[in-house]
Amino acid sequence: MADRRHRAAAPPAPPPAGEPGTPEQPGRSAARRRWGAAWRTAAALLLLGAVVLVVGGEPFREGARVLAPWPVVAALGLGTTATAAQSMRWRAVLRGYPGAAAMTRTRAFAEYLRAQALDVLLPSGVAGSVTRAVRGRGAAQGGLRASAAAVLGERATGFALVLAAGALAVAPVHRVGGALLGAAALVSAGVAVPALRRVDGRTRLAVVGWSVLAVVPLLLLFSVAATEVLDGLGAGQVVALAVAALAGMAVPVSVGGFGPREVVTGATAAGTGLAASDGVAAAVAYGLLVAVSAVPGVLLLLRDVVRGGRGSPGRGDDPGRADASGRAPAADG
Repeated sequence: MADRRHRAAAPPAPPPAGEPGTPEQPGRSAARRRWGAAWRTAAALLLLGAVVLVVGGEPFREGARVLAPWPVVAALGLGTTATAAQSMRWRAVLRGYPGAAAMTRTRAFAEYLRAQALDVLLPSGVAGSVTRAVRGRGAAQGGLRASAAAVLGERATGFALVLAAGALAVAPVHRVGGALLGAAALVSAGVAVPALRRVDGRTRLAVVGWSVLAVVPLLLLFSVAATEVLDGLGAGQVVALAVAALAGMAVPVSVGGFGPREVVTGATAAGTGLAASDGVAAAVAYGLLVAVSAVPGVLLLLRDVVRGGRGSPGRGDDPGRADASGRAPAADG
C-alpha cells in the first residue's frame, strides 16, 4: 500500500525536450532568440548606415512624401489583400500538420494581421513568424514543432517565389546579384518541399496560387509608392525595382522592414538607368506604406491588450473554432 501511495504521489514526468514547459530548454531558447534578434538588428542598422553614407539622407526625406491620403488608402487596401492571401496559404499548409491547431479562415487572417504588425513594430523581422508558430500550436504533444514547421514551410514557399522573381529582375543588370538571389530561391524552395509533401496535389496548387495572389498586391503597392516619389518611371523600371524590393524584404535581417530592401533596390536602380538614390527613395516610400498597411494588425494587438492579453491560442479570436474532434467547422471549408 505504501508503495502504491508513493507512486500515486510522484510528480508527473517532465515533457519531452523542445516542448513548452521543459525545464532549462525555454531559457536557452529565449537566450538564442535574444541573441538572434540582436545581431539581425545590428546588421540591419549597419546596412542602413552604409546606405546613408553612399546616397545621403535626401532619399529618406523624399520617400517620406508618400504619406499622403491616396497612397495611405491604397496601402490599407492592398496590404490587407496581400495579408489575406498569405493567411490562406498558411492555413493550407497547416492541413499537413495534424499536431498544429485547426485554423478557420477568420482566425488565420487575424493571426497573420497580428504577425505583420509585430514584424513592423519589433526589430529582426521574425517576431511575427515566431508568434504565429506559438499561437498556432495544437494541444497534443509535438504541437509546437508541427506549428513551427508549418510556418517555416509556408514562409519558405513565399520566399522562393519572390526570390526567383527577384533573380529574373536583377540578373539583367547585375549578374552576381541575380545569381545570389537565384541560389537563395533554390534554398527556400528546398526548405518548402518537406511541408508541401505533407499535403495533397490540390492543396499544393492552392499554396502556390495564394503565394502569387499575395505578391501581386505588393507589387501594385510598390508601384504606388515609386510613382508617388519619382517622376518619369517606365513600366520595366517599376517592375524591376518592385521585385528587387520584395526580394530584399525576404532577407530576415531588418528593422521594421528597413535594411536589405534599400540596399537591393538601390543597386537595382543603378542598373536600370536610374540613380541609386532613386531606388532607395522608392524603397523607403514602399516601407512606409507597408508600415501603414500594418495598422489593422496594430489595432488587433491593442484590442488584445485592452482585453487583458492576447488570449490563448485557438480561442477568443476564432468565432468558428474547432469542435471537440479537433476539426474546424465544415462551413468554413
